[in-house]
Amino acid sequence: MRYCRKCVYPDTRPEQVFDEEGVCDACRSAEKKCSDIDWQKRREELIKTLRQYKNEEGTWWDCIIPVSGGKNSCYQAYKMKYEYGMNPLLVNFIPCEMTDIGNRNLLFLRDLGFDIIQVGANRKIYREMSRKGFFDLGDCCWPEHIGLFTTPFKVAIQYNIPLIVYGENSQFEYGGPQSWREKNTLNRNWLEQFQMLGCRISDLIDEGVDKKDLLMFQYPSEEELKRVGVTAVFLGYYVFWDNKTQAEEMIKIGFEVNPDGPCEGGYFNFENLDCKWIGGLHDYMKFLKYGYGRATDQLCNEIRLGRLERDKALRLAKELEGKLPKKYHQDYLQFIRCTEKEYRDNLDKFTNKKIFKTDKNGNLVKDENGDVIKIDYGY
Repeated sequence: MRYCRKCVYPDTRPEQVFDEEGVCDACRSAEKKCSDIDWQKRREELIKTLRQYKNEEGTWWDCIIPVSGGKNSCYQAYKMKYEYGMNPLLVNFIPCEMTDIGNRNLLFLRDLGFDIIQVGANRKIYREMSRKGFFDLGDCCWPEHIGLFTTPFKVAIQYNIPLIVYGENSQFEYGGPQSWREKNTLNRNWLEQFQMLGCRISDLIDEGVDKKDLLMFQYPSEEELKRVGVTAVFLGYYVFWDNKTQAEEMIKIGFEVNPDGPCEGGYFNFENLDCKWIGGLHDYMKFLKYGYGRATDQLCNEIRLGRLERDKALRLAKELEGKLPKKYHQDYLQFIRCTEKEYRDNLDKFTNKKIFKTDKNGNLVKDENGDVIKIDYGY
């Protein structure tokens, strides 16, 4: 593994690009974000865009904002309503297992003055898709990642609301293909490239899943989108995106954080609060596949914004990541109807043996806690 010279991202991160100086594209984007972008000009662009969609009579909602119960979507909603004067309709795609804090943070939004539509897929198909994500794709939250981006578009068409406002452009903030880093909008191609993991809804139908059970996860047709004129934008294109500062702003007005500290494998106590296993198992599987987890993402952002030294981030990443998640372990086994052995065997299947220690027979070597052992942090 090779690591960025400025942050602690490894070259095993999918689609991560390092330049000739050994610096990752996320760090280069951060340099541009902090020095080159005229944010006042971007703000004026945003105001001009929003003006096109505002219902001046107040007879309908101006835009849709997808919300999860997390700090970023709460920030998006608050920013749109109380800084830019929009009247958003919030759309929450309910994860397979929502946390109590996630539910309370949705209530927090309603108390702030927002209307919310909650949309939940039937749990039968949700379970099947979660099993496929876990056993075939190595992503226990695969259906959530799809529904978060299909449902708001479907609601936009049904309610005739052409503007959808998402948060940050992850390819700009965390690295990804150059062709997407400067985009201010997202569409079907973005969803299929970055959320579907090479498996599309049509593949499930080919495997025998009834098409009518997958309606929630199917992206609308081009004809439907054109009829309403749906456009989805990244707020992070127009606004300087800073997770920590945004979280602190929301906490001041009532947003709840995890009282037990950071989610398993994380550094901050204000991220991944809404779904039981996205902050634990999902991030742990990322660690097994690529050798880094959610704490690394968070620590890298802190380095790029000048709030953390790289040496300290290295120590923290090693300390926080790579431990089997326990908090919602039994809940997950029960949800996907999986035995402990099936669960452990599948985690081993997705573990990258180029990154973690194996014995002479190629079997993974684990410590006294049952955790895999990284060969070399290579920092």
